[in-house]
Amino acid sequence: MTIAAQIEALIQRLEGVAICDDCITDRLNLSVRSQANVVTRGLGGGRGYVREKRPCGLCSSVKVSTSHHR
Repeated sequence: MTIAAQIEALIQRLEGVAICDDCITDRLNLSVRSQANVVTRGLGGGRGYVREKRPCGLCSSVKVSTSHHR
């Protein structure tokens, strides 16, 4: 499974709960945060993905986070 596919699957499993790039990086053991950032920037605004500044559902920090809504 590609990194992009792993990130999409993680976001979808959270069922609408927003997650920041730092938490994606931690959860998937990515080597650098920019791996998550490239993918999430591409997802924002398409196919049910929303990317906006809001609290992360995992760490509660207010930062740009991504969520998926069906």
